[in-house]
Amino acid sequence: MRWEWEKDEPTPLALVAPAISTAVTVNVGFVLGWLVFLTPAVCCSCGGERLDRFVSSLKFASIVCGFGLVVPVGLLVVSWVLPRRRRHNAFRVTSALLAPLALVGLFALFALLIEM
Repeated sequence: MRWEWEKDEPTPLALVAPAISTAVTVNVGFVLGWLVFLTPAVCCSCGGERLDRFVSSLKFASIVCGFGLVVPVGLLVVSWVLPRRRRHNAFRVTSALLAPLALVGLFALFALLIEM
């Protein structure tokens, strides 16, 4: 059981979770960005109406996911700017863990929005 005054003590390892999360999120972002970049190659032999549907869905998915990048970036910013006190540890670690998962979820949304 922690005393109330112990919750305001500084945490010595408070920046470990945001640092690891930032490194993982940046690397996952590069890989998923490369997959998004290669997505138009999927429909290289398409033509006619199918190509028009693919291009319009690709534009829409790119716009939606471009605005959706606010979520993982926001989670990273929250994990970095929270005060380095014990009472904020759970929220800091949770937001640090959710940042790369939100990026993967955003890529899954991108893949679902593409029409073949």
